[in-house]
Amino acid sequence: MARNIYVEEYVGVPIAEQKMEIVERKGIGHPDTICDSIMEALSIELSREYLKRFGRIYHYNVDKGMLVAGRSEKVFGGGRVTEPMLLIFGDRATRYIGGDEVPIDEIAVETAKRWLR
Repeated sequence: MARNIYVEEYVGVPIAEQKMEIVERKGIGHPDTICDSIMEALSIELSREYLKRFGRIYHYNVDKGMLVAGRSEKVFGGGRVTEPMLLIFGDRATRYIGGDEVPIDEIAVETAKRWLR
């Protein structure tokens, strides 16, 4: 099986020696920013819920999210959403502690809705 991997020497001026560096800035509407911000807010809410109910923070990983694009019909001056975007939470959190169930799904959905408003 042929592998198409190439390595080339960079012959430009090193970044440290340039007067200016151009970088990408991902704004508030960028899918990465949306996912990261919602996941950060969810982390805070889960910690609060665990502390409130049990006096300590239980194990969770909530740093993987995926935003799937929706669809819209565009017209001059407006349009309409024909298929909404889909936010997928790709992580885990401790749901059962003793005989109690932590409402992880509800916390995640409400946190995302609150951030998107």
